[in-house]
Amino acid sequence: MRTRFILIFTCLTALFSCSEDSSTYTVGEDFLDIDTRVILTDTLSLVTSTVLLDSVSTTNATRLLIGALQDEEFGNLTSQTYFNLLTSSYDIDSDDTFDSIGVILYYDRYYYGDTTKVQTFKVHEIIENFEPNDDDDTFYNTSTLKFSDTSLGELSFTPFPNKKDSIYIPLNDSFGSNLFNKLQDNDVNNYDDLYQIFKGLTIIPDTDNNVVLGFSRTSSVLRMYYTLKDSDNDDNDYTKDFTIESYNKNFNNITSNRSSTLLNSLKTYDDILETSNTNNFAYIQSGSALNMRVSIPYIKNLNELEQNGTTIGATLKLYPEIKSYESNSIGADSLAVYIVDKKNRLVQQLIDFNGDTVYAKYNTENTEFNSKNYYSADITYFIELIQTSSYNLNYSLLFQFPNNNNSTNKIKIYDSASTDNKMKLTLTYLLY
Repeated sequence: MRTRFILIFTCLTALFSCSEDSSTYTVGEDFLDIDTRVILTDTLSLVTSTVLLDSVSTTNATRLLIGALQDEEFGNLTSQTYFNLLTSSYDIDSDDTFDSIGVILYYDRYYYGDTTKVQTFKVHEIIENFEPNDDDDTFYNTSTLKFSDTSLGELSFTPFPNKKDSIYIPLNDSFGSNLFNKLQDNDVNNYDDLYQIFKGLTIIPDTDNNVVLGFSRTSSVLRMYYTLKDSDNDDNDYTKDFTIESYNKNFNNITSNRSSTLLNSLKTYDDILETSNTNNFAYIQSGSALNMRVSIPYIKNLNELEQNGTTIGATLKLYPEIKSYESNSIGADSLAVYIVDKKNRLVQQLIDFNGDTVYAKYNTENTEFNSKNYYSADITYFIELIQTSSYNLNYSLLFQFPNNNNSTNKIKIYDSASTDNKMKLTLTYLLY
């Protein structure tokens, strides 16, 4: 039956267009033997909020996120990375001589913030087992590990994430020579031996930095330099790389201080801060668990119409505050959409009727006088899920960046009560 109605609507779309108010169209006997009407409306009520999810999984992140952001609206954010290391070979010749050691971080071209300022990174040694505190074997943006108070090394630099390929942070010689000697003396012959004496490293940014930088997990290394004199007494330079483990042995700790912002009341995952309290804006920020929640409270009312009916199209349009989008649009061309329950627990990622994942895609609409940028999402599946369920599903939609655990992007979205750029749901309903 649904396929039949969709075919009918396809024929009608050339004749009818959406207006600011609800409109009803009657399809005559040329189409069907019964009275069929198509209702188009963009006046359904929307309740928009900002919510704080319990946490964001950052285990095995493909990107090392390091830096800090100063923000009067979203709060000050800091991202610190933790990682465990191993090497492919544990052999060092007895005649080898230690030279130096340092961390090489390769840019992956992601950044958020001001790259013109000098940044400072400090490297510390982790001093507890590299294991999650929770039972689910997962690290989150809220996870931490104990590390030494004493820095192994630091670097102040001006970042060039699109020009230079890496930065090098030299570490102190005593740390390097101690590790070198244990390898050379065969005290360390495998990963288990190494783990007993060396749990890993964490890199901490200065909190007055104002950019978060992305570095490749797979390319970044701890590199040891040493030499071996050959039979002619010539020095031959060698290196030994310690790479980051690929499973459950690296994560990013991302924290925010929102105490002086309009978001201060968000403390737990079931808090809901409606946009009437935040100047008609919803806030989204990846990494920090800030998400936008959109509820459509009167969907079921469509079932009370005098005829049988079905939703054959529902499009939600979201308008971002353009300065919040343009401040750094890397990775901001779409938003992931999830269905959540009344406590903001994820039910599933939104799909369409073909089973394909739905995203809110970034678009530009041009009129005679100006152009507007917006996100658009097909939420027909969600509307029909609510309408056809025999239960009173108290579900809402939640929006976040797709790379939620690998970035610190942020954006503000106008709600449906905004003076301009109103969030809008356009719904097409077929009565039969």
